[in-house]
Amino acid sequence: MGDSGRRRLGYVGSALAGCLLLAACAGAGGGAAGPDGSPTATPGAPSSSKEAPLLPQESELPSALPRDVQPSDVIPSTGRADLADAAEQLAEDTYGQKRPRPVQVAAGSTRWQVGSLYRGTFADPDIVEHRGRFYAYGTNTAGMHMPALTSTDLARWQPLTRGGGRADALPRVGSWVTKPSPGRGLWAPAVAEVGGGWTAAYSAKASTLKGGERHNCIGLSRGSSPTGPFEVVGRPICSPNANLGLIDPDIFVADDGTPYLLWKFSGVKAKRPAGLFIRQLNATGTDFEPGAKTRELLRKEHAWEGRTIENPSMIQFRGVTYLFYSGNSWKTSNYATGYAICDGPEGPCVRPKNGHQFLSTARTGNLGPGGASAFDDDNSLRLLYHAWDPGKVLQLRRLHVAGLWQREDGTLRLVHPG
Repeated sequence: MGDSGRRRLGYVGSALAGCLLLAACAGAGGGAAGPDGSPTATPGAPSSSKEAPLLPQESELPSALPRDVQPSDVIPSTGRADLADAAEQLAEDTYGQKRPRPVQVAAGSTRWQVGSLYRGTFADPDIVEHRGRFYAYGTNTAGMHMPALTSTDLARWQPLTRGGGRADALPRVGSWVTKPSPGRGLWAPAVAEVGGGWTAAYSAKASTLKGGERHNCIGLSRGSSPTGPFEVVGRPICSPNANLGLIDPDIFVADDGTPYLLWKFSGVKAKRPAGLFIRQLNATGTDFEPGAKTRELLRKEHAWEGRTIENPSMIQFRGVTYLFYSGNSWKTSNYATGYAICDGPEGPCVRPKNGHQFLSTARTGNLGPGGASAFDDDNSLRLLYHAWDPGKVLQLRRLHVAGLWQREDGTLRLVHPG
């Protein structure tokens, strides 16, 4: 494992990385590809027999934090709030973490209108910050492959424009995409600054399997700025024998500048469960790094996760690597967000607090909070996520911005649900 994940843990759990490393399982990234793992194509160069399989063989993953790493919220409920507030103020004064201000996304139109605030459908959001402006990217809506919003304060969001008119951040998709008409079939995009430019990844349907199930792949594209337009590069990333393929990409750039691609593997019925995986990208974000291996980070484990986990989002915040993810059915208010703490980008990753939900309908007051993207807002850790509007499940998913607090042991507390 490189320096990107363990070079600085500071006061927030100086022993955490070592403890997690000891809990790692053997064989996390090796082995020949089985019937559920062989890729037909990767971006860029033709596939090689010497290339590591897209998916490693299934092996045991750690499922709990070591016993000597205890969460800090075991304080009795009496006086807990006062003590927590005092501890947070001390940490802010001493270590620079900022308590996130509450953010409520402003009212706006449910229609995509240039120059107007937008408060309509915007699912599976990803977010980047560049030169004082935030850019959010979502699942296809308003007739666009990759709709994008911009904001300077996280509260007021307007549609991206180009030349005074509406702009699709990804105007053209790979030729492998089935029915690549605008506004259909693309979802859960991810964007990051990589190698002097910007890489965008997206999920799309590549074919239909017997029985009518869609088979999904991930495509990569490049642009000169976070506004795009992003142009397709390479070939799709596919796993042909997975029932539903690969979806929900996340592009993560570690503190040392190393880029990675994360994704959800949809599993193989009766053979292998859904899981979250990661693999290093090359320096330009257009292909996997030669010699890189895929690592499995998490798989479905807890009852609240239902039948699947998805939507990985990785971030390093003040020396700790976090992996956020969604669980359960996105079509219901049972959809929720959990997180794991990792010993660097390639894991191992384990869920703290017995793997309980972190964002849920009950905790946030928002229905089915999921599809979250983690980001650092000037030393405040936040999540941009979607949730169903009351009475509009399966009709309207809007943006929300949550504020988090990092405890001394590296675990997290929800400060404002947004």
